[in-house]
Amino acid sequence: METSELQVICGSFFEKFWIIPEAIIIDEEQTDIYRVTLKTPDSHLIIGPHGKNLEHFSHILKLIFSKKLGKFIHLHLEVNDYLQEKDAKLFRFIESKIEYVKTSWKEIILPQFTAYERKKVHSFVSEKGWRVYTQSQGDWAERRIHLCLKHEKMTIDLDWDDI
Repeated sequence: METSELQVICGSFFEKFWIIPEAIIIDEEQTDIYRVTLKTPDSHLIIGPHGKNLEHFSHILKLIFSKKLGKFIHLHLEVNDYLQEKDAKLFRFIESKIEYVKTSWKEIILPQFTAYERKKVHSFVSEKGWRVYTQSQGDWAERRIHLCLKHEKMTIDLDWDDI
């Protein structure tokens, strides 16, 4: 199925909710992973309080696409760069906590995040190459990320030939 057909389906879907799309861009980022980018003046209706509506719209749209394509897919719905701004805010928060860990030499426990947000945090910290690492501890809803300082390993030359 062509992305133009998916755009028509997507446009029809949002019009049923009286949401007027100015632009709909659909990209297959990887096999069976689609990004739907929507520009609309009605973004507040789609996003809702704390992004709750966005989760529901994404889920329903994913089910429609999966049925139409005849296979299970993943779908990311981006409305007026909301998720991009949300990620930028998350990463600024993480950077501030990393600075605290580096200056205080103390481990800190971050607030609870969704599994997807935890994955983003782990990737963000590991890619930066700071002297900080992350680890998740706890189960299910109690799972939290710990930011820890990497301690330099001290080596001792027992032969005294490198001193």
